[in-house]
Amino acid sequence: MKHFALILCAALAVASCHAPKTLEGGSWDPYVRESLNALLTSKSGGYAVFDFDKTSIVHDISQALWVYQIEHLRYADAPKHRFMDGIPDPSRLIPGSDITFAKMGEMLQVEYALLRNFLDHGEKIHDMVLYQDFRARMYSLLVGMDMAFGEEVSYLWMPGLLAGYTEQEARAVVHDAIAEHLGADKLAVEEWRSKDGKWGGKVERGIYFAPEMKDLFNCLRDNKIDAYVCSASLELIVEVLACDPQLGPGLPPEHVFGLRFAPSERLAARYDDKYVQPIGPGKVSCIKTCIAPSYEGHGPVLVGGDSNGDVPMLTAFDDMVCGLIIDVGRSLTSPIGELTALARSCDSRYLLQPAFAKAAGAVEGGGI
Repeated sequence: MKHFALILCAALAVASCHAPKTLEGGSWDPYVRESLNALLTSKSGGYAVFDFDKTSIVHDISQALWVYQIEHLRYADAPKHRFMDGIPDPSRLIPGSDITFAKMGEMLQVEYALLRNFLDHGEKIHDMVLYQDFRARMYSLLVGMDMAFGEEVSYLWMPGLLAGYTEQEARAVVHDAIAEHLGADKLAVEEWRSKDGKWGGKVERGIYFAPEMKDLFNCLRDNKIDAYVCSASLELIVEVLACDPQLGPGLPPEHVFGLRFAPSERLAARYDDKYVQPIGPGKVSCIKTCIAPSYEGHGPVLVGGDSNGDVPMLTAFDDMVCGLIIDVGRSLTSPIGELTALARSCDSRYLLQPAFAKAAGAVEGGGI
């Protein structure tokens, strides 16, 4: 009898070891948590794909880097930066203004050189009107190019501010930006405004990897469902956080797909034309050509996203079990808003999870 009890205990221990790991508590919506746990207990193997900005993390890693570079004037070719790399037609007027992108670039170049000189001589610059004008113009330049040329240009321009660095140097800058901006207590919204009031707006700062999302990545791994990231941020930027086992989920680099620059000794703001950039429909192409072949052509069992740019991959795969939508307040009349409405009905394969954290005064937008 004693021998039988030992065998039974051993069997139960083995069964326990192989029981699917499910999500713990936290801020999961109860219905979402229940549905994800149902997937985790019913599936073993396959893969999941997540957007990164405002889906895997709170806020946007490219914007956190952009803020960090502005605040520290950390650019490779100081003090001669032109800030025009990746802008297709600098002669065009910035929407809502009477100056061209080229003129804005000239103004920024002059201000930057002066600020760089002050900083190099040990001066504190952040209270200077010159600095406040500089950062407000940088904001308006970003918003202006998004309006004038579309998101593909602005997505190139922001990481393009790393131009001139080697890849190793760029990763060091990204690492420092993450160290400064990572944490729930770092989430904030600031008003950047020039002295004349003409330039600037509300800027989100900080990034946060919620424990709930780390738990989801861990549960997927435990249940032999491989997790991937497919992002319209620069691949090397995302890798620094996504592949870190302490700060992020510790994904292998080959599981991270993002924008790629054309190969060169030093980074240059030019897309690699031999690679389909994962922007909007490009995310579907990326999944089908770079990920699915390792899984006999099957689609992902789970897709996570938050924005219109994620709608193509949230709707492209008939064999997807769940589409996880992180609700960051998108317009209900937008494409992602339509999926949000389906998720709210609780009668579809789409799940709607409120954002895990939000800075006071946060604005809709961003997240790629």
